[in-house]
Amino acid sequence: MSSLPHPTLIAQSIAQKQRGSLAFPMKNLRRYVTMVSQQLVISTSLIIKHPFTSPPIPTWPLHLTLFVAVFRATADYQEHIVEDISDFRNLIDTFFYYLPKLPQMRVLDFRLPIPIGGRGFPGALEALERTEDGHRTVPGQWIADSSVWDKLMNMPLASSAQGSSDPYAARRALDYRLAPEHPYPAALQDVAHAFAHLTSPGGCGFDPKNVTASGDSAGGGLTVALMMYQRDFGLPTSSKAVLLSPWLDLTMRSDSWLSNGLDYLPAPPKVQHKFNPISFYCSGSDKIKTLVRHPYISPLWGNLENLPPMLIQCGEAERLRDECVLFTYKAGGCIGSLNLSGHDVKATPRSSSSHVELDIYPGMVHVFQAFPFLPESGMALGRLHEFMQRHEAQMEPDDKLNDVGSKQAMVDDRQASIVLTTVLTEVIAEQA
Repeated sequence: MSSLPHPTLIAQSIAQKQRGSLAFPMKNLRRYVTMVSQQLVISTSLIIKHPFTSPPIPTWPLHLTLFVAVFRATADYQEHIVEDISDFRNLIDTFFYYLPKLPQMRVLDFRLPIPIGGRGFPGALEALERTEDGHRTVPGQWIADSSVWDKLMNMPLASSAQGSSDPYAARRALDYRLAPEHPYPAALQDVAHAFAHLTSPGGCGFDPKNVTASGDSAGGGLTVALMMYQRDFGLPTSSKAVLLSPWLDLTMRSDSWLSNGLDYLPAPPKVQHKFNPISFYCSGSDKIKTLVRHPYISPLWGNLENLPPMLIQCGEAERLRDECVLFTYKAGGCIGSLNLSGHDVKATPRSSSSHVELDIYPGMVHVFQAFPFLPESGMALGRLHEFMQRHEAQMEPDDKLNDVGSKQAMVDDRQASIVLTTVLTEVIAEQA
């Protein structure tokens, strides 16, 4: 029976923590007066015009129209206010600060120790593993819903599951290293260590067959890269995966990168742009040509056979749409376009043998699931639950008898989360 591993814990806190912070204090406000004034003008104009004009896409509510307009204005103005990568991250964190919060969450800080020589990961991670001297740790958090917090703090994770109906009740989030300070394959190494610690007998000891890997945006691509790496070297991997608007092709050549200009994601940057994320991740613009199509960087270009079943969700109006479609076709998967009733309005047949399912949500933007005011967000979450429930029901009877909990590994733009869901696999969360 697994419990929180004592060596990884460094602090306990029941304070309500949220990703993002008010990154620009008042003393720096002078640098951003023009940008803030511009955003106020845009917001006021949209609010006044809203009752009399149609939004850019008919299904968009005012909240989404405002967010997209303000985000795009900030992106257009960033070169005038952002001096370095830390400024850029602060700008993004400020947006997260103003997104709706989840007050029911509690956080327990921890650090994951990386042993001397790492865990001996081969291939692309071998060189980095040899540099591990036993002094590096990776920070993260155990995250729990308030309703199960006391049980989580006083009981083994598996036994605290009973009585909870939420498979997201307890999670393990890992802050993996970021480019350009730590280019490829640093992030892949960190999430590989997190997964190994979760599933190894010397770590948390959970069975990999109960792990669901998931991620959004760039983290969605990192999630697939992790599963590819584990497959290529015969390592334990998750039983299924959920990918929300995954970035699967860093060549950025799909048509939707240009045609879906209403999305809040910026257009592909020039190679020499000072904040070119592909250049950051590939260790410089001179290495883009040789690395950008590597399967662990752009999974679309890799072998998609023998990977766990995947559910992909993306918006019809987002720039990453076409690479999600190409990925699904290449994997021999099925594609559906869902309306607000939750029914496929245009779909290829959903076969039980299809190991990749893509849901395209009409009118939606990049990672629309992050906006709780959208009905499509709740519908997408319900579809995620259905996917997990369906694949858990296909487990062998012996597996069900031995199952003590559902665990999930999440990877997003800023952090990789090993989500320990402390419920029996027969129990699926109620839709939000």
